[in-house]
Parts: sequence; structure tokens; C-alpha cells
Amino acid sequence: MPESEWWELLLITPGLVFGGYLVLWSIPAVLILAILALNDIKRIEFIDQQLAKDVKKLHSRLDYQLSYKIVNRFTLYCVSYPIIRHRQTTNSWKFRAFMWYNFLGFWSLILSGIIVYLAKIFGVID
Repeated sequence: MPESEWWELLLITPGLVFGGYLVLWSIPAVLILAILALNDIKRIEFIDQQLAKDVKKLHSRLDYQLSYKIVNRFTLYCVSYPIIRHRQTTNSWKFRAFMWYNFLGFWSLILSGIIVYLAKIFGVID
């Protein structure tokens, strides 16, 4: 077995960590997004009230209820959650845990893609 370079290990280790979390997160995430987009509108309205900058402006148009807009909005909330979490008014640990879980999942998706691309460029994987 050829000896690995130190930078290969620096690339492979986070790739395995983020990739592993991505695999564990992806199945529940599909269910979460389906329930959020296709179920009762109250769920996304609660998240909007917690994290949106201007809820009245957001809800002034009826297209905020379309499923693709709901999923897009929720994805943006999750990706930027640490930056916008100061807006939330609830002290529910379940809501915070739910948002951190999805924040880590979406960023695992993004970072796994970047790490695989870098590994391909540097010849770590063929």
C-alpha cells in the first residue's frame, strides 16, 4: 500500500466526517422537506415567524405558500441559521436542535461536494 501524503489525510478525514453525516442526515431530510412543503402551512409559518426578517412583507403575496418556495426558504434559513438565529423568539430547545441538525446537514452537503472536487483535482481519488 503506498504511503499517503499528509495533505491527502487532511482532505480525506473531513471528507469522511462530512460525508458520513450527510448520509445519516439525507433520509430524514427528504422526509422533513416533504412534510414541510406538502403538509399544513402552519409549520413553515412558525419558522417564518421565528427567522424571517419581515414576516408581513413575506406573507403579503400568496406565492409564499407554493411548495418550491417553502423548500427554498427553509433551505436558506438552514444554511444561514447561525447568522439569523438572533431573530428567533422561542426558547424551545427542540426548535434550536432541529435547526442546528439541518444546518449541519446542508453544510455537510456543500462541504462534501467541495472536498470531493478537491480530491479529484489533486488526484487523491481517480
